[in-house]
Amino acid sequence: CHVGAAAPQGMKLDAANSYDNIVNVPSREVPSLNRIEPGDPDNSYLVQKVEGTAAEGGRMPLGQTPLTAAQIALIRRWVSEGANP
Repeated sequence: CHVGAAAPQGMKLDAANSYDNIVNVPSREVPSLNRIEPGDPDNSYLVQKVEGTAAEGGRMPLGQTPLTAAQIALIRRWVSEGANP
């Protein structure tokens, strides 16, 4: 659902835009948190959203099966290791 001009919260997650739209970019729901804070998965809003621990909004992917523990661990590791492209 995060593709095209109508991507929720302006967060386009297609291959051409995803990195620039999430790393070191403040979330729109909680601007005090970056969507991805390199090196800090606990303070990365996107991690909170996929884990279901975010203070605002629903767990992502909204209305779909949550990511598996292994998928979330992979995201957390990527963020912990600096969220490199």
